Amino acid sequence: MKKGFIGFLLMAFCLPFVMHAQYKAPIAIVYDTIDTCDSYTWIDGHNYTENSTGYYIYKNASSEDSLMVIMTFVIHKSSVAEVSASSCGGYYWAVSDSVYETPGDYTYTLTNAAGCDSVITLHFTHKNPDTTYTDISQCAAYTWSVDGNTYVNDTTVYFTSQTAGADSCHAVYCLRYKQMTTVDTIFVQTCEATYTWPINGVTYNTGKGIVPFRKVNEGGCDTMYTLKYDVGVGQFELPDTTISVFGSFVWGNDTIKTDSTRIDTVLVKTFASIEDCDTVMNYNVTILPVFTIDTAFCGRVSGRRYMGYRWPTEDGDDALIKLTRSGDTTYICKGADRKDSCMMKFHYTDLASDTTWLPEIAACGIFTWEANNTTYRTSQDSILCRLTNVRGCDSIVILTKLTINALPNVYIGGILQVRPGGSTKLFAVGDSNLTYLWSTGETSDTITVSPSENTEYSLTATNGNGCQRSSTATVVVSEGLNQATANSVKVFPNPASTKVTIEGENLVNVKLYNMLGQLMVSKNAVNGKVSLPVADYNNGSYILRAETADGKTTIRSVVIKK
Repeated sequence: MKKGFIGFLLMAFCLPFVMHAQYKAPIAIVYDTIDTCDSYTWIDGHNYTENSTGYYIYKNASSEDSLMVIMTFVIHKSSVAEVSASSCGGYYWAVSDSVYETPGDYTYTLTNAAGCDSVITLHFTHKNPDTTYTDISQCAAYTWSVDGNTYVNDTTVYFTSQTAGADSCHAVYCLRYKQMTTVDTIFVQTCEATYTWPINGVTYNTGKGIVPFRKVNEGGCDTMYTLKYDVGVGQFELPDTTISVFGSFVWGNDTIKTDSTRIDTVLVKTFASIEDCDTVMNYNVTILPVFTIDTAFCGRVSGRRYMGYRWPTEDGDDALIKLTRSGDTTYICKGADRKDSCMMKFHYTDLASDTTWLPEIAACGIFTWEANNTTYRTSQDSILCRLTNVRGCDSIVILTKLTINALPNVYIGGILQVRPGGSTKLFAVGDSNLTYLWSTGETSDTITVSPSENTEYSLTATNGNGCQRSSTATVVVSEGLNQATANSVKVFPNPASTKVTIEGENLVNVKLYNMLGQLMVSKNAVNGKVSLPVADYNNGSYILRAETADGKTTIRSVVIKK
């Protein structure tokens, strides 16, 4: 969608300032197009719903007609469509690339060629297939004539025929088969010397065995029973359990402890199992010593070399134990066999653990922190700096929060040339909600100056965060002030996307400024013609200043649109 409204306002706003104070410029006419969907409400207050043309006239600072905008409105229409479909099963809709299993209405929105919404609604219905049920309950296996398969267990089977039924869907056959013959396996394990099986009334003595038995059930079919028994189980022996514990081991109501020596012992425990038979478990217990140590040192020193706690090992060498933070820490010792040999409980104080928290800092545009000699241009939640304290240990300084507030954007606009004894208006252009202070001491956004010689004026703008930025402009006092008519210089194409060409009689130089008053490019003319590349510039409005050999100046607005 083309919307040049902001560019028109800026051009209309800037034209009065580039005109001579005693020169009345003719009204300028600008054409543009708005391409949108369904409707558009323009600055003239009219809501356009069909292709049409409107115009609007802007006033300059003197309430004179300054700019006529003729706008062409191209209105595209959204569309709505409906389709219907039915299926025996799921339905694949290519529009949404989806499969629908449930009947209903489904809506999908596309973007048509004009970039407007196109809404399509699918009305989906299900077709119902015919289903024929066959219920079979018998003792023997059953062979179903529909699919030719034999079934021996309870089951429900569906078969889809290739013959079309109701709604042109395939017919469905369903077999619900119940096998009346059952099979049951019984496991018996007992500590008693004998066991009588209630199913057949037979008593079995100590030993193991498997007994089959056939019995007619309530349905008149056979039930096949299988007894697997283990009678007279004397005692279960569980695998030995190996345990290594630190300091002590609880055994029943007793606690076996050690302070500095290693204890190896085997304990035997007998207890009742689930089957009320005796169960024996052997515990191979190793009790390892526990040491408590208080220590304090620098966790890290200059050069980031680690200074940990040194512990003598069994082979005569010292092991370096890295304690990473103050407080209680547990360390497990390892023997020559790489198995656990002891436990050390440290209460460690890190002399480098002093930490300083600095309050929040707010800066404008940029901030350099002297602690780490680093410059920051964006806000940070927290910044950590590691220093060396008086004990020679690392010390941490944390800046709680750094807020970088943006500097205000501001520049001085207006006619910067006057004849001797004349005056001109300078005005502030910048962000909203700024306060101003001119070098003349005035605080309004517009001042009138009457310099007797070339004079530089400065403007300082302050935003809501207290951040300031200044801009300067020099008003030139000259008898040779003259301004060429707008028709003497041609600028095309306008708007431009890759380059803009300027032609004019006696044209010598062209300068292009952005809306902040910053010079973007300056180029001398060759045979009254200049070509400026603009492909690398951002979209928006720019100010073009064209100078001729006789000292005349033409100010034009150029729009870059890619």
